[in-house]
Amino acid sequence: MEDRVAGAAVVAESASKLFLEGAVVAFQGLTLTVPRHDVMCIVGPSGCGKTTLLRCVAGLTELTNGHLLVYGKPVNGPPEGVAMVFQQFGLLPWKTVYDNAAFGLAMAGTPTTTIRERVAHYLDLVGLVGFERHYPYQLSGGMQQRVGLARALALNPHVLLMDEPFAALDAQTREVLQEELLRIMARPDERKTMLFITHSIDEALLLGDRIAVLSARPGRVRELIEVPFGRPREPAAVRADRRYATLREHIWDQLRPEVALAGREALKA
Repeated sequence: MEDRVAGAAVVAESASKLFLEGAVVAFQGLTLTVPRHDVMCIVGPSGCGKTTLLRCVAGLTELTNGHLLVYGKPVNGPPEGVAMVFQQFGLLPWKTVYDNAAFGLAMAGTPTTTIRERVAHYLDLVGLVGFERHYPYQLSGGMQQRVGLARALALNPHVLLMDEPFAALDAQTREVLQEELLRIMARPDERKTMLFITHSIDEALLLGDRIAVLSARPGRVRELIEVPFGRPREPAAVRADRRYATLREHIWDQLRPEVALAGREALKA
């Protein structure tokens, strides 16, 4: 385990999470190392424990067995320097765009001057200048998710957890936000360690440095794949690379039987 911790941002060692006194096993014996400043995309069938794993890293859920370290420290409650972007935006409807983006900083007791500087910077970075006084109901889904991203980035986290952040968006908006995220990640001052959950193989190949393919429940790492595309990345160039289609087919070949198995298990439940 000590060798795996060196240079790693997140380490899961023989990690398991059981619910209902063991009647439901989200993941079991899961081992995964996420190097610092890497983007680890996690794909797998529904119900294999992807979101539960992220919640464990965030300190929102405790492991049942095994070990989980963030920057070498055991996770016992929310770790310092970890932020999460949720699938369903998670904005407070009675707060403005500015106040939603500032919420995490305000809760942490950050000085007002620092809040103003960081929020202004990140709202500009995600393209929301001019919308500071708007409320969530006045925004499109894509704009709401930009607010959620700005809120997380404003905390300047070491580790950014992304729980299918673009899944609820239409296909065109999803591609736009993927490109925006690539643009942000290309900035040397904004590169984070990232765990990015997605059901989209294409999204994983476009954004990830590595892809962890999980098995059907109970989730385990079935395969860890190195993504060969360098950074900065241009989406069109990545998709035109012949390795892209080969890797996509390979990952789907790994997932197809697991997805079918997950579907059969769901029918039994």
